[in-house]
Amino acid sequence: MALSDNLTANKNNGLTKQRSQLRQQYRAARRALPHYQQHAQAKQLSDLLQRCPEFIRAKSIASYLPNDGEIDPAIIHQVAWSLGKRIYLPVPTKNKSLLFASYTPHTPLVTGQWGIKQPRCAARIAKKISLDLIFVPLVAFDNRGSRLGRGGGYYDRFLANEKCKHKGLKSLGLSHALQQVDKVPVESWDMTLDAIATPRKIFRNS
Repeated sequence: MALSDNLTANKNNGLTKQRSQLRQQYRAARRALPHYQQHAQAKQLSDLLQRCPEFIRAKSIASYLPNDGEIDPAIIHQVAWSLGKRIYLPVPTKNKSLLFASYTPHTPLVTGQWGIKQPRCAARIAKKISLDLIFVPLVAFDNRGSRLGRGGGYYDRFLANEKCKHKGLKSLGLSHALQQVDKVPVESWDMTLDAIATPRKIFRNS
């Protein structure tokens, strides 16, 4: 192997290790938040999002149900429904991208992949839809819009595809404030988000 190949391999191995360590650290940190803090921060996030132009303009919103300590968007779902907005939940596909299934207050849920709740019969009812806004869960982020996810690449694939076809789609990461880092170690396939919202502030990629 040439010297340049060795250097590249070592760099890639170091980046992979760094990302893995960050995932472990920040997943543990958000899981450790007491329930009352989780609820209080979810309420603060909802209050902030209700003043967010992307949310105000959106009619169709892709969201998620929390898992592994992720900040809970349930309150903003209630607000969205009261305003006549449509909410959709992600359904993983065999090619490791995402389709979305309609979600209402009356949607029956079951436990899907990785213990995440999703609409019953999600694989059958999921479809490609036109979205105005997508709420993106994350493990860590920086103020430039870089996101570290759980490692499956589902959201990166979806955003890479949809951003090319539907330039009006806005991506908004949702996060606890404690998940912010100085700089996310990114890979070439990582998609930068348009903005990231914490209970305290919205960081915009501009």
